[in-house]
Amino acid sequence: MWMSDCIIVVNRNNVDRNGIEDIAAAVRELGAVAQVDEQRFVIEATIPADEIPTVSAMEGVTYVRCVFSYFSEKPPARTA
Repeated sequence: MWMSDCIIVVNRNNVDRNGIEDIAAAVRELGAVAQVDEQRFVIEATIPADEIPTVSAMEGVTYVRCVFSYFSEKPPARTA
């Protein structure tokens, strides 16, 4: 499975009023969230590469930047 380490930028004034924690929770369903920066509205996450369009299409997500992609035989470990 191809995995991607991504930076996800959240629009703080999105129409659906999804907060950064709501979006981070949705991203956790797809992969693992490494960090949530509430001051800059940025989420660092590791998700399957084929899920990048899904994250990009989420309401409140402004931009998704794939920083690094790699092949992994196991999905990312879920964080608590």
